[in-house]
Amino acid sequence: MDNKSLEMLEFPKIKEMLAGFTSFSASRDLALNLQPQADFEEVRLLLRQSAEARHLLSQQPEFSIGEISDIRQAVKMAARGKILEPETLLQIQHTLAAVRQLRRNLGQQREQFPQLWGIARGIVELHQVEKSIASCLAPTGELMDSASPHLAMVRQQLRQKRQQLIERLEGIILSLIH
Repeated sequence: MDNKSLEMLEFPKIKEMLAGFTSFSASRDLALNLQPQADFEEVRLLLRQSAEARHLLSQQPEFSIGEISDIRQAVKMAARGKILEPETLLQIQHTLAAVRQLRRNLGQQREQFPQLWGIARGIVELHQVEKSIASCLAPTGELMDSASPHLAMVRQQLRQKRQQLIERLEGIILSLIH
């Protein structure tokens, strides 16, 4: 369908209205980039998926995709070898955990919601990435000693030197008092 016809049908306004119902930036982008479908079977599939999603939300109003962040930009940066901030890595970890939980929840209901499971089944769980981030970063974003053996050794040496310095300062103070 040409752009003029889409404008006459106010398709851009419909996409904006649909995007207004989204709560996640990636979903908003999907809504805004929708194009009319000419493939009858594809349209039927999308309608069945939508009907199942509405049914799921009517049965479980609290159902959610969880606490996820839009990590697309961070993933692109990481793919180019860029260094990510700890806060960004924590967002990635939380998003991976939420997506894993979403997949698990839909998997437990696959008979009732086969169309939604058809989507969720394609979600790749990245346990190792999730675990790697968790083993290196505390929930506060602080780099943990377990991030690398060298870091653990350096921090241990710093603690020892600090303790030695405190002991020397205490010795100096005690010698001045006596």
